[in-house]
Amino acid sequence: MKHDIKFAIFLASTRFLESGVQKLRPVIAVSKPYGKHNVVIVIPVSSQPDLAEVDVVLEDWKDAGLLKPSVARIHRLTAILRADLIEQIGEITPKDEAKIINALRQLLELN
Repeated sequence: MKHDIKFAIFLASTRFLESGVQKLRPVIAVSKPYGKHNVVIVIPVSSQPDLAEVDVVLEDWKDAGLLKPSVARIHRLTAILRADLIEQIGEITPKDEAKIINALRQLLELN
């Protein structure tokens, strides 16, 4: 596993937008911790196939340490505390990392 947390996959305590319920779910860290509260920017991962335009199907989900075919929910980019990253379970492959970076550029209109 990487020493840097960027593009590592963690089980994290996350809140669902629809219900407000908090559960352990996989997320992809896309920043290092920042500020006095160690805030990390993450992308939620889902096995549900309904895609938003910028979401990324993870081709190498098995190699990344995920249990089933998964989607990086780029449109749900969010900030959580480093303390909410419970356990690292894998890391994104370079091919999927490149797709995520391109999708983040599209989401943030950085192209």
